[in-house]
Amino acid sequence: MAVQPANRPKFSFQSKHSSRAISAFLAETDNNDLFFSLSYWEIAAVGSTARDLLEYAGAKHEKLAPSYAEWVAGKVPTAFSVMPILKVKGPNGMEIDMAESEVIDTFLAERFGLLGDNAWESMTIRTFYTNIQYLRERTFTETLWVSDSEKKKARDQFLSNGLRKFLEDHEFHLQENGCNGHYVGDKLSLADLHLANIVHFYSTVPWAKEALDEFKKYEAVWKVKEMVDSVPQLDAWRASAEFKQFEKGSIDYYTKNCTVPEDAAKAN
Repeated sequence: MAVQPANRPKFSFQSKHSSRAISAFLAETDNNDLFFSLSYWEIAAVGSTARDLLEYAGAKHEKLAPSYAEWVAGKVPTAFSVMPILKVKGPNGMEIDMAESEVIDTFLAERFGLLGDNAWESMTIRTFYTNIQYLRERTFTETLWVSDSEKKKARDQFLSNGLRKFLEDHEFHLQENGCNGHYVGDKLSLADLHLANIVHFYSTVPWAKEALDEFKKYEAVWKVKEMVDSVPQLDAWRASAEFKQFEKGSIDYYTKNCTVPEDAAKAN
């Protein structure tokens, strides 16, 4: 067996079950007979779309939020030393572990009917999803994880350039689809849900008002957010104490680590 990195326990993609058996398990087991265990920090961010998918589907699941102490002590097995991670358990004792948010999100979306009705729709939904995902990654690298002396300049450039280009691009495609609150056709998909999560992500950063003001300028983009918010399962989930705790975790974390110094000075 390969040597485990110190304090970073790994789960392996090797299994006592054959790939054929695992594939059959996933294909033949009804969602009602599965239990999903999702692990991510006690914040919203990258784990939020998977949480929404589980709530939307009414799937049997648990949302685990390991503490930093547990993480440092090496009590959270992962594939690549990051979360989220997803464990899927079946009635026959079969268990599989999954890693990487994009893989987890698309896996759940496909199981729950949110990845289109055919190969073309699936590809299109994945295309929008990936572009939305990349926007959040750029936000981290270009604005949040920069030195304090660069935070204001980076934030302002992102809002006036990177975010605006994203919104213009997505407004075009959404208008092309009829400005009906959906990216593909006239039904909810992973792309819709992921966009709503990105909007929520921006509501938790220190410059939330500036970001949300940009989103509101684009009718078709904002309509997707409103359409997702109106889904009963998601509306109930976002009103829950559990959701609000994840939201508070994000706000607290970003306020502590990512506030623009000039904004803090004005507030004082």
